[in-house]
Amino acid sequence: MNSYITITITTLSLSGCGSIGAYTESHTETKVSFSEYSAHTNNYLKKQTRLKVAQTGLVSGSTLLYSAQGSNSPISTDKNSFNVTYPLWINESEVDDVEYAIDKYRQWQKQETPDKYLLTLPINEYVSQWMNGVTFKFGLYSTKQGRDFLSVCYEFSESGTCTFTFMIDEQSVELLSNDLQKFKLHSFELGS
Repeated sequence: MNSYITITITTLSLSGCGSIGAYTESHTETKVSFSEYSAHTNNYLKKQTRLKVAQTGLVSGSTLLYSAQGSNSPISTDKNSFNVTYPLWINESEVDDVEYAIDKYRQWQKQETPDKYLLTLPINEYVSQWMNGVTFKFGLYSTKQGRDFLSVCYEFSESGTCTFTFMIDEQSVELLSNDLQKFKLHSFELGS
């Protein structure tokens, strides 16, 4: 019985039935870093991102797929940490949402004495076109040491709580803005 199901699925895939549509992706250069909290150093560590530009028949337009490898562990202990991939997916239709968050971050930084938010101050969110059911929530966050970040909450549940949160520092916010400008102008140099 199992071999019959496997053969049927393989046949459908090869014939194009049940296909998810054409999929293409290209690697491209980025200098954007995400930051994660480290209980070992009591500080935020930069994690270099990888970037792909992808298209699929299920989503209209191209999508930027950022990812950075990190580890997630409880703040109180370094035990039970596990590897995670911090994603940020930005479809062409979502660029305005991310640029809005960047503009709010810039306005915050231009204040003579920027307000400090030890709890994240929400500024906007969007449901990902790339993967239905994932919401990206942006906010403003300050550390006790006085560093300011654009926070990104990755939510993959209906509970309204973040699956995990990573930070983007001031330098990477500007690098992300530059990437978005290139994306809008379709001027990324794409690799394989």
